[in-house]
Amino acid sequence: MNLELVKEQNSVKKDIEQQDNKQIDYDKISTSEDFKQLLLDKKKFIISYTIFYLAYSLALPFLALFTNILNVQVIGDITLAWIYGISIIFMSFGVCSVYVKKSAEFDEKVKQILVKEGL
Repeated sequence: MNLELVKEQNSVKKDIEQQDNKQIDYDKISTSEDFKQLLLDKKKFIISYTIFYLAYSLALPFLALFTNILNVQVIGDITLAWIYGISIIFMSFGVCSVYVKKSAEFDEKVKQILVKEGL
């Protein structure tokens, strides 16, 4: 599935390179409602995921320093701190995979905007 995303992204890049040879009216595109909606969607996505990622990542040091919650032993000598710390790795992979999929959607929207504007 990731190979398909890479192929699609390369296709978008080639299309954009071909578009570079044409005259692009950036003012016209930037004032279109579709482009404004694209920017709004990207902004919402980036801000919300950045806040989530920072909150999740920074919660570990705060919980470790100011509470005893992470000292609870779960299995043998393994505490919640270890589990939470390792979960950050999996959360990072999750956020990364969502970002890759979402960026492919944004690339497709850019392609549609360019086609709609006749480029």
